[in-house]
Amino acid sequence: MSELKSAWEIALEKSNKLGKPSAEEEQRYLEEKYRQIGTAIVRKYLDDPRGSSLTSQLEAHSEKGKNPIIKNLIRRAALNELIAALDLKNPMNPNEICQGIASLRPESQPVLDQVTQLVQEYEQARGETRRELENKGKEVLHRLRISGTAVGDTNIEDSTEWQEKQQLLMATFAPKLDSLEQELTKG
Repeated sequence: MSELKSAWEIALEKSNKLGKPSAEEEQRYLEEKYRQIGTAIVRKYLDDPRGSSLTSQLEAHSEKGKNPIIKNLIRRAALNELIAALDLKNPMNPNEICQGIASLRPESQPVLDQVTQLVQEYEQARGETRRELENKGKEVLHRLRISGTAVGDTNIEDSTEWQEKQQLLMATFAPKLDSLEQELTKG
């Protein structure tokens, strides 16, 4: 009678036939593994910036900081995730994102100051546009003799004029933010 093999033995034989992964495949696997860890660290930080320190999380996941290669892979993934989170439409506080980047790469502070200034300029321009359109809407209602408690806040975000102004603001500020993100990515 032929010899019966367990599923484990069959799987082991098949894996032996495949051979060991090449150094390049192993490197890609490690990079992907530590990229996921870096992403998870950043997501946890962005959910509660005051609750967790990026540097302490990085140290904890790089096997107590003993392995500089692992630490560097996680750090690079975390930086990329933070840089990707910089977005003008992002409701997250850009200052917290910039603080996270600065904690991982202190030498990038001059570029981060430019990012903060750009976001402030965008928010100011957006606020001015909002007030302008709200006032315009109130004037139209006033001319129609609709006023008093019958009028609440006007919803300008559904108007085509608001959408057009938003696109114009994005066309003005987004390329500047993209170039600053590129500077951060290079460093």
